[in-house]
Amino acid sequence: MKLHADCIPCILKVRLSEILRKRLPREEALRIMLKLVNECNEMINLGVDNVTVLATHLFRIVKERLGDRDPYREVKEEANRAGLRLYYELKRRIENLSSDLRLERSLAISLLGNSLDLGVAGYSPPSVNELLNEVNSLKVEKREHVEALRELDGKLITYLLDNSGEAVLDRLLAEELRRRGAKVVAIVKSEPFQNDITISEVEDVKLRDSFDDVVETGTDASSIFLNEITRDLSKLLRETDLIVAKGMAHYEYLTDHEREVGKPILYLLKAKCRPVALSLNVPIGSYVSVLHR
Repeated sequence: MKLHADCIPCILKVRLSEILRKRLPREEALRIMLKLVNECNEMINLGVDNVTVLATHLFRIVKERLGDRDPYREVKEEANRAGLRLYYELKRRIENLSSDLRLERSLAISLLGNSLDLGVAGYSPPSVNELLNEVNSLKVEKREHVEALRELDGKLITYLLDNSGEAVLDRLLAEELRRRGAKVVAIVKSEPFQNDITISEVEDVKLRDSFDDVVETGTDASSIFLNEITRDLSKLLRETDLIVAKGMAHYEYLTDHEREVGKPILYLLKAKCRPVALSLNVPIGSYVSVLHR
């Protein structure tokens, strides 16, 4: 997805929040922020026009300048603990439903999980109770998952995970896809990007109990940047039948690289900002399930 004017202050505000949480001396915080502003300007002048590529580059600078490879560590740990509590409660609620209804509810849970995002300026995630109350009544725009998930027997699904906490809830959808005969492989980042789940948290949230395999990207990029990912992941993408891409960053990156990927992509996300909502032709705040072939 191409950069919009809105994207620049949004990215910088999120980077600023990371700097301020460190309680640095005023002069040091100012130096880092000016560095980010200058880098942002330089990258755009050099032709970088993808919002999440820019966000990734600036987050790497923040990590380096703060001397902290994982600024969201404590936030992620709490989100994963809350996610596990939700997972067991929601699994109990849906386990005796019919197959079709269980699929719909597990997909709704996965979409609701995408609301647990700390990377959008001016956006506040819902509470656990709000999530629980929305599961049975969630309205999903587009609903193209119905077609994409109809015939899965023997299919290979590459599932691109997003935020910590959210990724725990994705376990329910993965389990349902496997019941329908699919092999489902989770993709996680090798190193931290914002509050996204990484390979180091996989065992804590028991991802391997719900996915056939877990593969890391080999990078800290916000999405599967094709010039950075491992050969193993590149091979997996060539072999896959369907990519499930959770969250805005994967949407923002992959919509500019769908021809290179050459696979059907089912985007599952909450449109939390004007540019993404505009791109999808939905109101801000909508939950979206959209298939791009």
